[in-house]
Amino acid sequence: MWQNIQGHDAIVERFRRAFARGRLAGSFLFVGPPGVGKRRFAFALAIALLCKKKDNLNPCVLGSDEACDSCKLFGNTGCTDFDFETGDFYSPHPDLYYVFKPPGSRDLPMDVIVGEGKNRGRAGLCYDISRTPFLGNRKVAIINDADFFNAEGANALLKTLEEPPPDAVIILIGTSTAKQLPTIRSRCQIVRFSPLPPEILSAILVEKGIAASVEQGNALAIQAEGSLDQAKDLADGGIDAMRTEVLQYLTAPHWDAVALAKRLNEIVDTTGKDSAQKRRQTRLLFGLALEQFRDEIKGGDSRRTARRLERTLDALEHIDRNVNVPLVIETWAMDLR
Repeated sequence: MWQNIQGHDAIVERFRRAFARGRLAGSFLFVGPPGVGKRRFAFALAIALLCKKKDNLNPCVLGSDEACDSCKLFGNTGCTDFDFETGDFYSPHPDLYYVFKPPGSRDLPMDVIVGEGKNRGRAGLCYDISRTPFLGNRKVAIINDADFFNAEGANALLKTLEEPPPDAVIILIGTSTAKQLPTIRSRCQIVRFSPLPPEILSAILVEKGIAASVEQGNALAIQAEGSLDQAKDLADGGIDAMRTEVLQYLTAPHWDAVALAKRLNEIVDTTGKDSAQKRRQTRLLFGLALEQFRDEIKGGDSRRTARRLERTLDALEHIDRNVNVPLVIETWAMDLR
């Protein structure tokens, strides 16, 4: 495994080849489903790029006495496994910059890109990435939540993406190219991450103690469709009760779309006011519906159920496009009726 990264060997080799040929791009856009390791990969790549050995993206053994000055900075922190919440991370390296959407914010604010108020143009990511490296000969910037760029923030970043400093690599992390402005997409090399294979996700779940057994890990991995985040949600003790309640509506002889939409919105509202958490909970509920519809298709009830399954996949796409959650749930329930 390359820096404990699992399931993305082809992408590792793609970067190795580009690095060995001296043809590494300056701007990348990582896209793929939530919870498949895009952010983890971005930080692993940053460690390898900042390593002073320059051994074809093979960094020093973190925490070892023989590690270079750059890798020692990562080895002396608790973030080497990248098991951290977005808002709690603080970069341990002066040449690694990381920005993200603040909790509760709808957008990735322009202030984190170009600075705020009197410091505009003299602070923020674009300013930081333009400076001479402190420790080595390269800088790396990671922009999480790239799906949430507003037009103002995206435009502020365009010039830096189009002409990044020769010693800088910028990595944007999102879920879909459809959520990025065309001007952002055209200036980045797109790297697509696939869902984790079931056997790898199952092993991760058992290793982290999320699954109590290999059998449970296998079941969660299949239900989660390759997403560690989804698997964590499914492993929650309340998921069985939630599944039972949702299935009561989906399998009722008389479809009550109004009651179904009302109840699903109530469940989503229990997560609080954070929009990202609401969308995550909504994806989980739609995932339970997909699970039921797929079982029905296997049982022979195919034509109507196939339409319902397809409509649920459309609803998931709308959630990923930041459409209003209550509206998505209500129209989905009515259409399924």
